[in-house]
Amino acid sequence: MKILIVEDDNMMRRILKRAAMAVGHEATGCVDAERALEMLAENGYPLVILDWMLPGMDGIELCRRIRSMPDGEHTFILMVTAKDKFDDLVEVLNAGADDYIAKPVDVKTLKTRLTVAERMLRKLGELREVVG
Repeated sequence: MKILIVEDDNMMRRILKRAAMAVGHEATGCVDAERALEMLAENGYPLVILDWMLPGMDGIELCRRIRSMPDGEHTFILMVTAKDKFDDLVEVLNAGADDYIAKPVDVKTLKTRLTVAERMLRKLGELREVVG
C-alpha cells in the first residue's frame, strides 16, 4: 500500500518510512502540508501519516483539508505528535484523523497500527464493492 508521510523532522520521517517499508508498504515523504496536498491530489494515497506540528499549516488543518478532498473520506489518517493529553486526542479525532500515536514513536506499535489500518482499508474497500 502507498503511504504518504508528512513530517518536517528528517530523522522522524526516516523512522516512519523505515517502519512502513518493514511491513511491506511503499512510503513517500514530504516536509509540509502544501506539498502533501499536491501529492495527494496527483497520486492519491490510501494512508497518510502526518505530524501535528508542521511549518505553515499544522496537521489538524491538513487533516481537515484531506477530508474535504474528493477521495479524502477514503484516506486513513494516522496523526503522530508529541502532544498526548486526552484533549489533544479529542482534537485530532474531531479533525478527522482515524488514529493517533504519540512521540517518541515506538516502532513496534507503529508497525502494528499500520497493519491494522491496512486491514481496515481492505475491509472498507470490500464493503464499497458489495454496496457498489
